[in-house]
Amino acid sequence: MISRDNIKYCILVVFISLIMFKAINSPYTFILGINSVIKFLSPFLLAILICLLVNPIVMFLEKNLKLPRILSILTSYIMIFFIIGLGLNFLVPAVIDTLNTIIIEIPSSINSINKFIDVYMSRFELLQTLLPHIQKNLDLLLNNLISILSKFSSNIFLYILSVTSLLFNTIMGIILSIYILFDKEKILIKLKNLLYSTFSRKKSKKILEFFFISNRIFYHYIVGKLIDSIIIGILAFIGFEFVLNIKSSLFLSFIVFLTNMIPYFGPFIGAIFPIIMTLVYSPIKSLWVALFLLILQQIDGNFIGPKIMGDYVGISPLLIICAVLIGGSLFGLVGVFLSVPIAAIVKIYVDKYIDSNLNIEESE
Repeated sequence: MISRDNIKYCILVVFISLIMFKAINSPYTFILGINSVIKFLSPFLLAILICLLVNPIVMFLEKNLKLPRILSILTSYIMIFFIIGLGLNFLVPAVIDTLNTIIIEIPSSINSINKFIDVYMSRFELLQTLLPHIQKNLDLLLNNLISILSKFSSNIFLYILSVTSLLFNTIMGIILSIYILFDKEKILIKLKNLLYSTFSRKKSKKILEFFFISNRIFYHYIVGKLIDSIIIGILAFIGFEFVLNIKSSLFLSFIVFLTNMIPYFGPFIGAIFPIIMTLVYSPIKSLWVALFLLILQQIDGNFIGPKIMGDYVGISPLLIICAVLIGGSLFGLVGVFLSVPIAAIVKIYVDKYIDSNLNIEESE
C-alpha cells in the first residue's frame, strides 16, 4: 500500500519536474511567468519587508515603554512617516534647486565649450576638417534626443499607470503589514501547524531552519545596508557642503545614499551624477568630487560596511557580481537589491551539502 508520505513526495517530484521542463523548454515564458507571480504578490512581499523593518521598533516600544501592541504599531508608523515627511520637506526644494542650477548653468557651459572650440579650431587644420563631421554627429545626437523625448511623451500614460500601480501596492503593503504585525504570533502558529500537518517532523524542522536562516540574513542585510547607506549619505553631505562647497549638496548626497543601497555597482552609479552635475559649472571641482567619492567608497568598503554588516552576508566579491548581474537581468531593480542575501542563503546550503558529502566519504 502506498503511504501518504510517498504520495506527497511523488506529487512534489512531478510538480518540480513540470517547472524544470517549462524553464528549459521556454525560458523566456518561464521568466515572464515568475515576474507575473512576483507582480501579483508584490503587496504581500512589500508587507513582509515592512514588517522586517518595523518589527524591532514595535518590540522595543512594547518591551521598554509597556505600550499595547496596536499603540506600538501606530506609534512606529507615525514616527516613520514623520521622518519621511521631514526628509521630503528638505529634499523637494533641493531637487528644484538642482533643476534650476542645471537650466541656468548649461547655456553658459555650452558657450564655454563653443569658445574653446573656436580658439583651438583656428590653431589646428585637422580640427577644421573634422568640424563638419562633428557638427553632423551633434545634429544626429540632437535628433536622437528629440526622438527619445517624443517617445517618452507618447508613453506618459503608461508611466502614470505604473506610478499609480506602485502607489496602490505600497498602500496595500502598509495596510497588510499593520495586520501582520498585530497578529504575528497567531499567524506564525497557524503556519507552523500547517507545516507540521503537511510534512513529516524532520522535514518540517528543516523548512523552519531554512526560514530562520533566511529571515536572519534578510533582516541583517536590509537593516545593515540601510544604516550603512545613511552613514555614507551623511558623510557625502558633509563633504559636499562643508569641504568641497558644491551646489545642490543635499540632493547629490541623497543620490549617493540611494544608490549605495544597490550592491557592488551602486557606489559607482551614485558617483556619476555628482561628478556630471559639478562638471557643468566647474570641471576642476568635479575632479575633487570624484576623488572624494573614491575615498568615501574605500572607507565604506574596508571599514564601515564590514563593521555594520558583520559576517551575516559573508560571500566573495565575484559571487556578489554574478548574483547582481543575474538578479538584475531577470527581475530588474528588485532582483539587484535582493540578489546578495539570496546568494548568501544559497551559499550556506551549498556549503552544508558539500560538508555533509565530505563527512560521508570520510566515515566510509
